[in-house]
Amino acid sequence: MNSGDLESCFSTIIPRVEFLNVQDQYSYNDDLICKYYLTDYEVQEGDRVAIFRLGWQYIKDYILFEWAPKDSEANLVVFNKPCLPKNTSEIYQFCFISGENNVLGASEPFQFSEKTKNYQSLFRSSVLKLDSSMQDDYKSLSNASPSSLNNIPDVIERDREMLRLREENEFLRNTLKILISKQNPKKYDSDIEDLKKLTADLQLTVVNQQNQLKDLQLHVAKCNSNYKSFRIEEDNLESACDNLKKRFDRTLNISTDDEFGELESLPPFPFAK
Repeated sequence: MNSGDLESCFSTIIPRVEFLNVQDQYSYNDDLICKYYLTDYEVQEGDRVAIFRLGWQYIKDYILFEWAPKDSEANLVVFNKPCLPKNTSEIYQFCFISGENNVLGASEPFQFSEKTKNYQSLFRSSVLKLDSSMQDDYKSLSNASPSSLNNIPDVIERDREMLRLREENEFLRNTLKILISKQNPKKYDSDIEDLKKLTADLQLTVVNQQNQLKDLQLHVAKCNSNYKSFRIEEDNLESACDNLKKRFDRTLNISTDDEFGELESLPPFPFAK
């Protein structure tokens, strides 16, 4: 599994919930009590605790779930025994799913069995250090009953598998922490200051442009007013010019009548006979 696969699988995980006292095995003939601890988180509407098969990919892959109780001092849910899986070979885990379908916490893997085996606690300490303590585990089995000894190879194989899963789970948890730390916001003080300065400059530019626009609008309004005044003055001048022209024509006609009205009639022109 490469880092790209891990990031795609765990990009929506926000560690806020830790599951407590997760057992290696649970009996499907008993109610399963799942306890958890909340870190800087309050249960919201739609939050739930679900049981998934180990290696699940989608929220819809849950086996069953119970709603997480709100406003409750006891952070736990109870899975009723009739609903528990009866498959004893599958490996499961608890997951806390938020109402927005974000994974807020995942538990260590576990299995279901018809009843809790007595030898479970015998190998619990050896799961963490199986290779170095295998001889001690065999010694502790020396007083076991013959029927129990027949199950030793299966138990050891199961514990080896559980050890591998625990190591893989620990690796995934560490990888998740690294991915989350990479996603944490870094310091952007200098970038923020540059953006603030750029924003201030842009705001100043906008204010200057708005002032220039107002000046242009005033200038256009003044030009429109002057244009109207010029048109009125032009109309007045044209009217005055027309009046003067009419007066001039009248005066010219009167003067002409006076001058030609005082002239005596000319005698007839003598024509030669």
